[in-house]
Amino acid sequence: MRSEFLLRMKRQVKVWLTLLAFGCGSRVALGQWVTQTIALQPGWNAVYLEAQPEPAVCDAIFAGLPVESVWAWNQRFSTVQFIQDPNQLLPGQPNWLTYLPPGHPARETRNLFTLRGGQAYLIKSKSGATWTVIGQPVIRPIDWLPNSLNFVGFSLSPGSAPTFQSFFAASPSHAGQPAYRLTASGRWQLVSSPATTSLRGGESFWVYCQGASTFSGPVQLTLEQRGGLAYGKILTEQTVRIKNNSTSARSLTVQEVTSQLPPGTNYPVLAGAVPLSYYKIDAPNHQFGWITLPSQLQKLNVQPGEEWVLRLEVNRPLMGDFVPPLNNNGILYQSVLQVASDTGVRYLIGVSAEGLKTYTPGASRVARQGIGKAGADVMSDPRAGLWVGSAVIDKISQPSSISSPTAPVPVASPLQFRLLVHVDDGGNVRLLQKVLQMFKTGTLKPDPSDPSKKVVDQPGRYVLVTDDALIPQFSGATLRDGQPVARRMSSAVFSFPQPILFSGSAPFGGGTFTCRVNLEYDDPLNPFKHTYHPDHDNLDDRFARKLPEGVESFTVTRQVELEFTAQDPDNLGIAGWGDNQLGGNYRETISGLHTKTIYVAGSFRLMHTSGVSNLNDGL
Repeated sequence: MRSEFLLRMKRQVKVWLTLLAFGCGSRVALGQWVTQTIALQPGWNAVYLEAQPEPAVCDAIFAGLPVESVWAWNQRFSTVQFIQDPNQLLPGQPNWLTYLPPGHPARETRNLFTLRGGQAYLIKSKSGATWTVIGQPVIRPIDWLPNSLNFVGFSLSPGSAPTFQSFFAASPSHAGQPAYRLTASGRWQLVSSPATTSLRGGESFWVYCQGASTFSGPVQLTLEQRGGLAYGKILTEQTVRIKNNSTSARSLTVQEVTSQLPPGTNYPVLAGAVPLSYYKIDAPNHQFGWITLPSQLQKLNVQPGEEWVLRLEVNRPLMGDFVPPLNNNGILYQSVLQVASDTGVRYLIGVSAEGLKTYTPGASRVARQGIGKAGADVMSDPRAGLWVGSAVIDKISQPSSISSPTAPVPVASPLQFRLLVHVDDGGNVRLLQKVLQMFKTGTLKPDPSDPSKKVVDQPGRYVLVTDDALIPQFSGATLRDGQPVARRMSSAVFSFPQPILFSGSAPFGGGTFTCRVNLEYDDPLNPFKHTYHPDHDNLDDRFARKLPEGVESFTVTRQVELEFTAQDPDNLGIAGWGDNQLGGNYRETISGLHTKTIYVAGSFRLMHTSGVSNLNDGL
């Protein structure tokens, strides 16, 4: 049963991650803002955008700037013969996309309407100007056209970029190949001394590629998601791989920097920085675990071809409290991660995560304080939902002990059993014996614009059911042999029909929670009762009258106590501890099973497996 449950959990996590990767959390990915400042000279400028501009529409981006035209290389499969003098470019050429501002006589021929981050552009300016681009960091791999010149730019540190020779030294497709830079006079010029000529951040070049290539620089960055480190609501850990692609040992530095404010109200509000930890392994000292990411994390002497695998965990419990404005488009914690090398290569990675608390977009302070119509813009408990895990009993008292009959002592073989706990919107915590995940079919209503058609009234949703009488009102949540069936989870060590309310000393996830579980003397699962034994069936000699408690059977009372701890009970390095994984010390006081009270102790762990915050759909 336990292995089947774990397998289902793994499958469910895979589904979550797949949905996240394909955009179910698209709102979460919008954030982490940086500013790129580009000095436009009179005439032609070869620029490289390191961030995705906001807005991306050309008319809005260049409003108020003396821009005469903008050109983006429209990469084809044929070898490029670049034009040495950009003044010879004409709108409509097949290898170029062109933007022309309002008022330009050839504006109707434009075919470039938006800009993309991580791409090179040619911009012709009527006069000098400063172009400030606010956007999101972009890491876009270069799609090299083999055996051809390519119009490209690179992620570089401002003011300390490498030389052309050192930058391309490790790539057979580019080392020693021609590269061209746009001069102040507006003409492309061959870089004649690559050993002493440095690249510049924010600048684009024509670079020849001999054969096929995937080269992006002397430092290669690989992320699990191309858009950055978007943890969303459920992810707790992601991996960043940083590889030294150069020909010599290098030093790498990782630093978290502050995100700028979003450029408008169409994006989630910046609630604060994303607190991160990294997983450290100190093999010589036999130490490992999650360490708070310092202001600068450095790895020295990274050998050629060596890869630094950096595991990064989001610490949602450390996120600062935030009071959202009256009108908002969501709340998001945002940062920017800077990865740099001592050679002048620099990457910027967007980092975002939702906090433990969830705010409905546009929620008002009045609603968040619990005033107003229930279910409308009301913030639910940050721990709301179903928590599934296990308890391990490894200590039990010895009633026959003369010196300490109440002190639990270690057992020869621990007992492990499933633990089901539910937290509702109000923070009320309940112990469950069983729960069924089912589906409530959505409803339709006549389309107001065309009553002959139907539109969605209430969408379908998953529900958690503990009352067997309500099962016919819902359908299955999964298919088995082609039939919809419910997903059932239960704990064999408990026997009670309805959830039992805990009393706690703090919000769920901290403090101590206790509840009382009674196993009545006539319960079929009572250990004193045996259906086929006349001395233990709670009936008289004629099997006609039920006997009172204490004659043949006794009520067993269990006082269950969950004490949450900040650290894992076994000091394991678990990503997400205190976030979507909780646990601590488990204790029970058992009365009625023995003439003396029995005390047991152990540990417990719980995982947040469902965000459904009410049981039985509130019925």
